[in-house]
Amino acid sequence: MTSNVTLAQRARNTRRRYQICLIHPFDPRGQKVGGLETYIRDFITFHPSDTDLLFIGVDSIGDLEIGKIRRLSFRGRQFDFMPILRYSDEQAREAAKTIRSSLTGQFFMALLRNFRTIAHLIRARKCSIDLRRVEFSWLPVILRLPFVQMLHGEGAPKLKMDSLLRKYSFVHNAGERFAIATSEKFLCVNPFITERLQKTYPSQKGKIDTLWTWVNTNIFQPQPFSPTNLPFRVIFAGRLDEFKQPSLMFRTIARLRDRLHGNLEFHYVGTSDPTRFAEFEDIADITTRHGFKDAIGMAATIASAHAGILTSEFEGMPRCVLETLAVGRPVVAVHLPQLESVIHDGTSGYLVPREGSPDDMTEVLVERFLAVRDLIASGEMQPETVAASIENFTPGTQLARVFHYHQEIQNARHPLVMAQRHEGLL
Repeated sequence: MTSNVTLAQRARNTRRRYQICLIHPFDPRGQKVGGLETYIRDFITFHPSDTDLLFIGVDSIGDLEIGKIRRLSFRGRQFDFMPILRYSDEQAREAAKTIRSSLTGQFFMALLRNFRTIAHLIRARKCSIDLRRVEFSWLPVILRLPFVQMLHGEGAPKLKMDSLLRKYSFVHNAGERFAIATSEKFLCVNPFITERLQKTYPSQKGKIDTLWTWVNTNIFQPQPFSPTNLPFRVIFAGRLDEFKQPSLMFRTIARLRDRLHGNLEFHYVGTSDPTRFAEFEDIADITTRHGFKDAIGMAATIASAHAGILTSEFEGMPRCVLETLAVGRPVVAVHLPQLESVIHDGTSGYLVPREGSPDDMTEVLVERFLAVRDLIASGEMQPETVAASIENFTPGTQLARVFHYHQEIQNARHPLVMAQRHEGLL
């Protein structure tokens, strides 16, 4: 009978690391910000020590050879990066007008051009694949490799978006159906999308689940409030898509300025141009446009403010809200169901009902900001209490689930290794 020593030796000889391939039109070294981009940066930052990453993406800087693998270091973590397209941050900053000129369209074509090389790499490493966009789900299917798919947005054509999604929603919808049918796990950014898809695709209900967004609490930590005798500072971070209702946001800031007799500052972190909205003209003189900020810069900028604002018609779980709360800054937001889990009236901000006229909503938003200012001034609202509202939205509680799914997939495809891990030999 084979001895335990021999089994242990065999285990050491057959021991393998987990291999994950990320595919997304993005360069983690670049200046592009958003939920998708933060997901990938954090995926690299927090990947387990027994896992190797291959990232197939975009060179936004122009310093890498296209189609060649480079070992890169990001936030002290190593990963293999193969850019298949050169596409600058300036090109990606504003929405494309045609599929041919869009980043997604060009990346799709680059995947086709580099298909043979990509196929060889992923198969040789025995990767499972992690996808952010349903439009790319055809690749792992052709390669006959398992993949985890995430849906970050609804793709609702009735809503105004700074992308081609509204015009070509049928492409997204077809990709959604295909990815749900072929993925190992299909994750959604909030339970309302999950519920919709489970009802739409009842035969696939078991694989459809919710993965909440998270915030990197190593970087975003509670900070003391600035004195309230300084101008009251309100902050927003992200793209100014029309579905985020910048007009309502800017009208609120303008009216709040009047109520505070000019003792107000508005801070915008992002690369969109707010001047394309007529309402911005009334607050341009009290607005600081910070442009791009990396995570450390974002945390510091949020810490210099007193409160955040969100006026979106729909979102996943807005990362800017989680980051603002994590720094200990309350958020006043127009109601979204998923925000009920983190914004508690009078404790971490306020949720304003989505009812009445735009003027009515503006007035309620202003009243809630005045209430927040009073609570901060009186000491009744403390940064540590605000930050406690996001304790379930950290990489250790959310992102770790994704790595676990990939481990399960790869263990199932390599039963000998899985059995040895179960027996404690690995």
